Amino acid sequence: MSQDQNRHFDPLITYVSGGFTIGFVLVSALFPESLAKAIDAAFSWTTDTWGWLYLAVVFGLTLGCLVLMVGPWGKCRLGGPESRPDYSNFTWFGLLFGSAIAAGIAFWGPAEPIYHYRTVPPYFAGVAPGTAQAAVASMTQSFFHWGISAWAIYVALAIPMAHAAYTKGLPLRFSTAFYYLVGDRVRGRTGKIIDIFAIVATMGGLATTTGLTALQVVAGLKYHYNLDLGDNAGYMIIAIFTAIFSFAVYTGLEKGIKIMDHVNMVLFIGVWAFIFLFGAKIFFIELGLEAGGKYLASFVPLSLFSMPGEGKAWLGGWTVFYWAWWASWAPFVSIFVARVSKGRTVRALVLGCMLLPSLANFLWYAVVGGAGIHFDIGEVVDRHGVEAAIFGLIRHYPLVEVMAVVALALISMLFLTSANSAAMSLAMFSSGQEHPHKILRLFWALALGAVAMVLCGTGNLKSIQTASILSALPLIVLLVMAMASSFKGVRD
Repeated sequence: MSQDQNRHFDPLITYVSGGFTIGFVLVSALFPESLAKAIDAAFSWTTDTWGWLYLAVVFGLTLGCLVLMVGPWGKCRLGGPESRPDYSNFTWFGLLFGSAIAAGIAFWGPAEPIYHYRTVPPYFAGVAPGTAQAAVASMTQSFFHWGISAWAIYVALAIPMAHAAYTKGLPLRFSTAFYYLVGDRVRGRTGKIIDIFAIVATMGGLATTTGLTALQVVAGLKYHYNLDLGDNAGYMIIAIFTAIFSFAVYTGLEKGIKIMDHVNMVLFIGVWAFIFLFGAKIFFIELGLEAGGKYLASFVPLSLFSMPGEGKAWLGGWTVFYWAWWASWAPFVSIFVARVSKGRTVRALVLGCMLLPSLANFLWYAVVGGAGIHFDIGEVVDRHGVEAAIFGLIRHYPLVEVMAVVALALISMLFLTSANSAAMSLAMFSSGQEHPHKILRLFWALALGAVAMVLCGTGNLKSIQTASILSALPLIVLLVMAMASSFKGVRD
């Protein structure tokens, strides 16, 4: 047996991506002020120079996935004509939705609509803030950011990955999605370089989510319980989260993670139902319907709204950030989607992982975001930041003490399940094995926490968001290649 076969990791992928991560953490810890300045400069350069690329690519991916669904290729079965699904439709959809939805939706669900309600997005310029028209505009913009465009990023990778893995016998790795373009080179250095990009992007995306989750938990403790943990609060929360998911990924507590995933869905549906039943039901329904219609009517212009000749700060802070954030999650989410979708047709995958989850997101935003608008929690956002929005919202509902605990539990558990999956995926990328060694799993779990800490140390939301935008830039180009690989694979 060769030396490479005895290793529990791929040397090129692990040393390059691991070295980059360690170097970034060390430089950031030693020179935090320089990091903050570099992040600000990188944010402006990326959004001003490449913002249009994020918009164009995601719009193209969305159209490509819809063409695959309605065209003759939609009948193509992932795994061959005789392959059949391993899960019922209900279980399969639950797995898909649970794998891709993390604490971000709990963070932005009540916060984004009220923010747009008070500061109307540039696309809807002319609408007066704080009016009924502003409520519809804010919800329409939120639907767009969490609609089919976002989910198309996952589908564009999952289709060629599943097709190549289950028909060509390739491992479920990020590079497998490009088999139909580069052929057997995905087994060599070309595939390894692609996997390195996936690791770096995933680190940026998960560090973003970790930072946002920490900000939200700290804000909840301070706003609701008047518990001020000091300047190091973010570090403390990230350290606790990192310890929990590092232990889980090291010991391989798969049953525990599955239980957590089920609890997540129960909490998610329970919070939604509680806010709907004890809130302004008619307002939620009417707002959701009108915003849904405007979303469909404005989908193309919203997708290509690039603000030519103007400052790009708004785009960078919202649409470009969202597209980059979703893209940075795509490498590890698409692996899970591909794994549970064996035996499904391409048409079923687009429907189940793009259209139906978008509808679920719309329902969440129409109710939770609609409640924020109805109770006008803008003052809470102004004084305590967008991270306190959900806690300002539940103050208007009965059982506020119980709901505060439920909200904290939902935020934490949504994040922990996603972080565990991400650390496992990073270990798979760097080892090439479906069941990587536990030491490798532990390394990537700790690395995720370390990157999140140095980003949190910059002290502002913009720096955390910029991590996703920068790390996803190489992935945007790779996503175009993945879409081309999808069409070539199903044709072949």
